[in-house]
Amino acid sequence: MEIEVAFESIGSMDFKQNINYMGTNCKLDSTADGFNVLLDGENKETNISILRDIWEIDFLYNGFFRKPLKYSVDGHKENVKLLFFLPFYKTSKIWVDCSRPLVSDEYSFEFEVLKTYSEVRNRGRASNSMLKAIFNSFYYLHSEAYEHININHTLAMFLNICDGFISNTTVMSKNIKANISAIIGKSLDSKSVKNMADLLGIGRSKMYDALLAERNEIDHYIIQKGSLSQYVETSGTCAGDYILWYFTFVVELALRVAILKYIGLECDEHLIEDALNQINDWAILGGELQGNCQIPANRVIQELRKKGIYFK
Repeated sequence: MEIEVAFESIGSMDFKQNINYMGTNCKLDSTADGFNVLLDGENKETNISILRDIWEIDFLYNGFFRKPLKYSVDGHKENVKLLFFLPFYKTSKIWVDCSRPLVSDEYSFEFEVLKTYSEVRNRGRASNSMLKAIFNSFYYLHSEAYEHININHTLAMFLNICDGFISNTTVMSKNIKANISAIIGKSLDSKSVKNMADLLGIGRSKMYDALLAERNEIDHYIIQKGSLSQYVETSGTCAGDYILWYFTFVVELALRVAILKYIGLECDEHLIEDALNQINDWAILGGELQGNCQIPANRVIQELRKKGIYFK
């Protein structure tokens, strides 16, 4: 059985890969016109499983699920809607708009990558692991289905995933606060994130306490002193409007980096830095914070604002 899917283009990265995996010949072709996946194997379920793995790995690289434009089985055109096996394959516009790639060179979908990803991603209760649920939750939080969910809930879910990911992938798991710190600290420049916590009125030393308190408050519906929501309520400035979204974007980015590294895929450190700078600059400009933007175009905006020139 031959399955062919043409996904939308999201850049000009060109690469071709031919892989034989689980008895299926996989031909991947990426150009400025799009990303094409051709799978030729006898077992339909195996072909579909491989397609889903490729689609999900591509999500981790780019931050959202590409839209499928064409779908055919043995040369016969099929409705692309049939490819949305689960609701999370439709990414919310919020995450599409703010997504940043984490790999600059040729994307890797080699045999070992597919094998490792599939094994890790599908570890469930039978193997005494919750990783399958963690991956599903991570993808669902980006979906159209979650687009209008309260941002406090979304952030709390991401924080729970931080805790769960560390607990299910390392023997060094300590407590929730330490696990959240491990995800952010090992994936991103934590100094930069803590500097932003200062600018947002939380304080460097209280950042992880505030994240933990926010998680506990939303999970247990018990008001927690020092939660992010408390800082939002008492902020008194427009900066408060950016606190929850800022940390949601930061934690999401840290998780994506952590997952990629865990399955053995190296991220481009410059792209990670750029992605974090984009988030920081967004909060600085939107919340009118005193920090200095790092992205050149945003520095220009800051300089113009100092002269009283604002753009909508």
